[in-house]
Parts: sequence; structure tokens; C-alpha cells
Amino acid sequence: MRLSKTAWFILGTGVFIIALIMLLVFNSQQAGEQERLEEDLSTYQALLPQLTSEREALENQLTPLESQLDEATLSLSRSKAKFPDEVESIEYDEELFMSAQDCNLEILSLTASEPHERLEEDIITYTITNFEIEVRGKVADMLAFVDIITTGGYFNSATVEMVNMEIPEPDEDEEPTATIQLTIYSYEGE
Repeated sequence: MRLSKTAWFILGTGVFIIALIMLLVFNSQQAGEQERLEEDLSTYQALLPQLTSEREALENQLTPLESQLDEATLSLSRSKAKFPDEVESIEYDEELFMSAQDCNLEILSLTASEPHERLEEDIITYTITNFEIEVRGKVADMLAFVDIITTGGYFNSATVEMVNMEIPEPDEDEEPTATIQLTIYSYEGE
């Protein structure tokens, strides 16, 4: 089948018009996409100085925060070093006996509890050992003994929980006695 020149002209014109319409639709879509991208770009360019200044402000905060973290880590290390790993009650017993002897006191009884764990604010777990010491002697010597326990270097992880002194009347022949409750803390680490 042979087509005339007019038919070829009409067919060619139709193909050309369809191709032209397709190009116009594609160009319109690309123009819309370009317009949207330009709007996004201008929005991001407007945000860039603000984000840059926020970044600089955060970087300026980083140095002091790192310094605070270093100080806190050092403080934690120092605090951990103050606590013994374990409380060996025999060692503390010996130190208490020597301190009492230095203060001219007689130890009537000395009891130590089994070490038990305690959790502080879900952060630190440490072990507590309780001691109860009953001594007899002069009041000034008992006060000196309590002072050694509270300020002496050997008991730096200890707390005197209670001191109960019983002082007899002046006409009685008994010597004063004191019951001292002492708590020693130890930290076993993480």
C-alpha cells in the first residue's frame, strides 16, 4: 500500500505535533520541579546561617562540658580511691584496739556485722560493714577515741552513727562507758 504525499504530510505533521506536545508536557513538568527545587534551596539557604550559628554555639559549649566531664571523672576516681575494696574486719578490729589502747580505754565488747550491699540512687553499689564498740574509761579519753575514728586517716571511709555514753554519778565507783556504732563503707567497683 502506497500513501500519497498528502497522507505522508498529514502523518508526519501528526507525529510532529504529538512529539511537540510530549516535549511541552515534559518541559512543563521540569519547570515545576525546578521551581520547587529553587524554593527548597532558598528555604535551606535562609536556614543555613541560623544552623551555622547554632552549631558554633554548641561547639563553644562542648569545651566547657568536656572540661566538666574530665573534672567529674577525676572526682569519681578520687572518691573511689578513698573507699577500700573490702572491709577486712580483723584489720579494723586491730586498729580499733590500738586506738583504744592509745586513748587509755578498755574495750568491753566489739562486734562486726557481715558486710552487706547497698544501692545508692541506682548509681553506686557499695558494701557496708557495721561495728559496735563498747569501751570503758575516762570521758575525755572516750572523746579522744571518737575523734580518732572520725578524723583519723585509717577510718576515712567510716561514719560514726551513734555514741551513747553512760556516766555514773560521782559517788559511784564505776567508770564511764560508751557504746559507739560505726559504719564502714567499701566500694568494689563496677
